[in-house]
Amino acid sequence: MIVPAYNAQETLRETLNSALASTYRDLEIIVVDDGSTDRTFGIARDVAEQDRRVRIIRRENGGLSAALNSGFAVARGEYVARLDADDLWHPSKLEHQLEFARRHQDVAFIYTFARYIDGEGRVVRDGPNQPFPPRAFCRGIYESLVGGGSSALIKRSAVVEVGGCDEAFRNWEDLLLQLAVTRRLPIGCVPLFLVGYRIRPESLSKDIDQMVRGWRAVRSKLSSKYRLVPRFVLRWAHGVRCGMFAEGFAWRRRYLASAALLFEAAAHDPVWVYRFVRFRLSRRARKSTALVTVIAPCFLDCDPAEEVMVDPSTNGLAHFRFAEFEERRARTLAEADRHLAKRFEVE
Repeated sequence: MIVPAYNAQETLRETLNSALASTYRDLEIIVVDDGSTDRTFGIARDVAEQDRRVRIIRRENGGLSAALNSGFAVARGEYVARLDADDLWHPSKLEHQLEFARRHQDVAFIYTFARYIDGEGRVVRDGPNQPFPPRAFCRGIYESLVGGGSSALIKRSAVVEVGGCDEAFRNWEDLLLQLAVTRRLPIGCVPLFLVGYRIRPESLSKDIDQMVRGWRAVRSKLSSKYRLVPRFVLRWAHGVRCGMFAEGFAWRRRYLASAALLFEAAAHDPVWVYRFVRFRLSRRARKSTALVTVIAPCFLDCDPAEEVMVDPSTNGLAHFRFAEFEERRARTLAEADRHLAKRFEVE
C-alpha cells in the first residue's frame, strides 16, 4: 500500500497505525514524503523503526500524482492500495477485499464504502453506498467510481499497463486512473463501510476553485481520449459536477460564482438541476425542523456493516423521488456501458 504524505504531521501516525492494525498481515507500507516541511518524515521514520513493513521514500514536492507514481514504481505486491495520510482504514478492509479478489480473479479493482470523519476521527456522516455493476465506465464518469482514493485495491499489473497516474493533474487523478483501468476490465465492490475519509478545512478537496479547474481539464481529456463514450454521458456528468460545485460555493457565501455554475449546470442538464434543487430545498427544510442530536461515534468503533449516521432529512418524498430519478439514470448508463464494453474490446 502507498501513503502519499505532504505536511501530514497531525494525522500520519494515526493513519499508519490504522493500516498496521490490518487483520491481513502480509503487506508493505510505502510512505512517500512529497517534500514535506513539517515533522512528516520524522513521524514516518519513527513508525518504520517499530515495524519493518513500513518503508519511506523522500522526494521533492511534485504533487499527489507524482508521489503515487513513485510508490507504484517500487511496490512489490500483486495488488496496490492507496491510503491518504489523513484517512483511516478499518482493520478488516484488506482482508475483505482480498477475499473478494480470490473469488473474482478477473476483477481489476475492488472498492468499499466510506464514512466521512472529522479531525478527531469521529463520523460526520455515512458516504453513499454505491454498488456499481462490474462494467461501470459511463456511470463512473457520471458519479465517480470511488468517492475517495483510499478505498480502491487495484491489480498492480493494471496500474503499470495504464502508466499510473497522469502527473499533469493535481486532483481528480483517482478518477482518471480508475477509468483507465476499468476501460477493459470489470470492477468489484465490498459493500461495507471500511474507509474513514477525513474532511478538514485544509484538505485539497476543500479548495473548490482548484477542484473546478481540475474538473474542466478532466472533462476535456475524457472527451478527447474516450471518443466512443456517448456525448450525453459527458453532458450529464458536467451538469452534475457544476451543480455540486454551485452548492459548494453557496455554502461559502460566494453567491455569484454559485449562480454562474448553477446556470452552466442547467445548460447541460436542466432536468437534473430541477430535481436536485427541489430535493435540496426539501432536505434543508426538514433539517431545520429536526431536533435530534446524535453523538458522533469514532470511525474505528463502528460496525462496517451498519449505517451509523443516517441523515433523517433523507426520508422525505423529495428524496424518494430524486433517488428514483437517479436509479432510472443508472439503468440508462448501465445499458450504455454494455454497448461500450463490446466496442472497447474491438478498439
